[in-house]
Amino acid sequence: MSELVELPSLPLTELLSPAALTGGGSGGMAGEVYRLLRQLIIEVKLLPGRALSEKEVAAALSVSKTPVREAIIRLAEEGLLTVVPKGGTYVAPIDIQRYMEAVFVRVRLEESAAMEAARRHSFEDLGRLDMCVAMQVEAARSEDFAAFFQLDEDFHRDIFVAARLPGVWTIVNQAKGEVDRMRHLKRVFAVRRTEDVIKEHKAIVDAIRSGDPARAREALVAHLGSLESKLGELSGNPKLWSYIEKINTRSGRKRAPRHAASSTA
Repeated sequence: MSELVELPSLPLTELLSPAALTGGGSGGMAGEVYRLLRQLIIEVKLLPGRALSEKEVAAALSVSKTPVREAIIRLAEEGLLTVVPKGGTYVAPIDIQRYMEAVFVRVRLEESAAMEAARRHSFEDLGRLDMCVAMQVEAARSEDFAAFFQLDEDFHRDIFVAARLPGVWTIVNQAKGEVDRMRHLKRVFAVRRTEDVIKEHKAIVDAIRSGDPARAREALVAHLGSLESKLGELSGNPKLWSYIEKINTRSGRKRAPRHAASSTA
């Protein structure tokens, strides 16, 4: 097997800067810091096992440690950060069990949303979904995979909007952090299915347009896949699987409590 891709570990000052803070949005400064750190973890720019110091993050963003501390607590609750007593805070390893649980939550909530969207959609909802798919076609054509990813997020959020359940998308989005981190890893390892995604999105829109809830659910589940299919995708890519094992092993060593490390020295 060819050598594994080694993702770069960039200095925190290259990943965070005061310019990234917009001063808007809900949650105040803690909410902004949370969104910035979460995005970096999801996009695998902050690698599993990497230490994350309140002081360093606060200095990089030119903010006090209080909003950073609040953001770290939220990310730890989502399972994206691990706080080790007397050992510091680290980006959590990629957890396959948590990934599968997130897949389950997403599929169950979104299949119901697709059914509701088929019943309750408006003309404007369909136009928004059609436009999103058209923009994905252009992003795929120009190989702008970052834009394609964001448009995919917009498409699935718009299903919940069409279902008149926009608040449920917030729940799904918080639950699927591990899913999104895996999706970005797949992109790094060139595991892409852009053409299939576009076809499946078109099928979902057509099913919602038809007003048939059962057809909408079927199209949505065919797109997101089952727990078994997601495991199959992982096992079918040995490079990706080996990389996950490698970084998880490395992060496990890094997260040992300091007093434990000193006692074995």
